[in-house]
Amino acid sequence: MTPLSLLDGLQKLPADLPLIFETGDGAIGEGYHVTEFKLSAVDSIDCGGRFASWNEAALQLLDGRGGSHMKVGKFAGILKQSIASLKGLGESPLQVEFAHENRGMRIYDLSTPELSEGAVAVRLSEVRAHCKPALEHVSGPATGGCCGPAASGCCG
Repeated sequence: MTPLSLLDGLQKLPADLPLIFETGDGAIGEGYHVTEFKLSAVDSIDCGGRFASWNEAALQLLDGRGGSHMKVGKFAGILKQSIASLKGLGESPLQVEFAHENRGMRIYDLSTPELSEGAVAVRLSEVRAHCKPALEHVSGPATGGCCGPAASGCCG
């Protein structure tokens, strides 16, 4: 999901409905706050010695402690303004940084917004660590490196 695809999904839904982000531990607290949208340039080297560069975006949410959930239209307006103000934000992969009770922040992937019992729900699923060469080895032909046919100790 990118910020532009999230915005597109939200604009197809009623602007006056509450927007509720939900993790496996429950819904975000009422009165939550959008603290920031971030855009980061990443340069990396994986365990197979391969270099990569990309941009990634993050939405940081502060758990709420009362009040009401933000309306879809208000959130879409914040998102639209952020995309217009920060070049490259709209097209970058988006994740959410959040913690219930604002303790132990975690990183989540987002689902497509959908109507759910008089509100718009965005389900958040925890991001897990993974080995890119191992994933590529499973999904395609072996390219050598860390997890190729003669795997080294880095992938177990």
